Amino acid sequence: MKKNNYDHHKILITYDETLQLITNKESEECYLSNRVYFFFILASVLESYPEIKDKFPPGSLGFTVNGKPPCEDTMLKNGDVVHFSIPSLGNHMIEGR
Repeated sequence: MKKNNYDHHKILITYDETLQLITNKESEECYLSNRVYFFFILASVLESYPEIKDKFPPGSLGFTVNGKPPCEDTMLKNGDVVHFSIPSLGNHMIEGR
């Protein structure tokens, strides 16, 4: 069977407990066209949840693709798991103090 240009990849985006307070979800599925870089997902998450940018300064957001830090040219594939987290901030950020 010949592949067409409309093939899609399904990825799973997951959030740690701190970010779940903003997103109101543990995870969400995302369907992407072929040849999408990780940074497209990063930009999409920050645009969808602007409170993340407001509450956490640049450099405080952690992310992995399939458990490993992505490179500049990381291309997402079908079945990838992208995880976002706020590493080592402690409970004061979670409780809003």
